[in-house]
Amino acid sequence: MMHDPLCNALMTARSALFLEGWLKFNEEKWGYRAERVFFQPAGKELPTLEGVFYLNRRGHVVMPPRNPYLPLHFTPTSTEQPYRLYTQWLEVSELLASDLEKRGFRGTISFPSGFTDGRSFQWKSFSTNFRYSFATRLPVEQTNQDPSVHKNINKAIRLGYRAQATTDWEAIHFCLKKTEDAKAFSHMTPPKDLARLSELLGQDHCLGYVCRDSAGSPVSGQIKIFLADGISIDWSAGTDREHLKNGVNQLIYEDSFTDMAARGGRFFDLCGANIKPVANAKATWGFPLIPYLTLTHETAQRKLARLLVPKALRPSIRRFLKGV
Repeated sequence: MMHDPLCNALMTARSALFLEGWLKFNEEKWGYRAERVFFQPAGKELPTLEGVFYLNRRGHVVMPPRNPYLPLHFTPTSTEQPYRLYTQWLEVSELLASDLEKRGFRGTISFPSGFTDGRSFQWKSFSTNFRYSFATRLPVEQTNQDPSVHKNINKAIRLGYRAQATTDWEAIHFCLKKTEDAKAFSHMTPPKDLARLSELLGQDHCLGYVCRDSAGSPVSGQIKIFLADGISIDWSAGTDREHLKNGVNQLIYEDSFTDMAARGGRFFDLCGANIKPVANAKATWGFPLIPYLTLTHETAQRKLARLLVPKALRPSIRRFLKGV
């Protein structure tokens, strides 16, 4: 637990990543088995910790592609005393750490925004680290935003762009592909996958948005995994680079924030602030920067290299090995 109201609120709120349709989509798409887990100290009703593990064929915990976090939901007793919250988190996180140690995990797994106390995992010699995201309460407060945000929104409106909620997955995928081509990566979700996700989640939880130019052509698209009174997730976004300077990104985000708040959304997570250009763009919204804990599986060879090779030399060695 952090002694921070927003972090604590995020830890004790339910995430859209718990939705049954989301779990089913990941099972179908990536071939992993989703298992709900529940941790509770013996003889106590509270605290509890609920989560979801995705398991490979060997039963190891993994992070499926296109998942920002493994969802966790912490329920403490009715207390605001920091020392009680710290103690209760340690009680349940030690159970989680023991379960992960028993099952084993592969790659890097990420806990949700706000989960920052990794001592239970460090005490078991897990390799821990931190990453960052921007998250906020809904509705979005405009007072902390960079003035450029509304300048760009006004510019987009003046040029005839319009944003709206949609289930036109072909149009959204068209926009995703524009960003994929520009940045040489793939969202790995063709239109049929987007339609299947919408089918599994339902239109109340899979929210699509598109921004069109004055001629009606799609220029920016987004998908949110939404949960009323919970934490909604910024899942996919793409924009035609030729329209970026016209404020279309700001316009579609603003429209989605307003729509999610109207639907009863409580929190929204932008899901990542770890790549500098992306982080700089997201920072203009003025949302709090929230850390989150990551655990990385280390092979015996990696552990030995970490112990023997000075930290300052590791980047040079990695570059050398890539060139071999």
